[in-house]
Amino acid sequence: MKEVEPRLLGAAEVAGRLGICRTRAYGIIRDLNGEMQTRGCKVIAGRVSNEIFEETYFKPKGDSRHDR
Repeated sequence: MKEVEPRLLGAAEVAGRLGICRTRAYGIIRDLNGEMQTRGCKVIAGRVSNEIFEETYFKPKGDSRHDR
């Protein structure tokens, strides 16, 4: 059975994906939750949208290429 990617990430998931400590991950979640609120989204403390996280940390901006 195919594993479904979670919609909300906690500090452990953020820390694991970025290779950082959980304390730093909570700071990142707090920053991303602030961004989500400015977009008009509801937030849950200690959780961040996987979509916003992926867009912020892994999606290239504009036409720049990151695979060089």
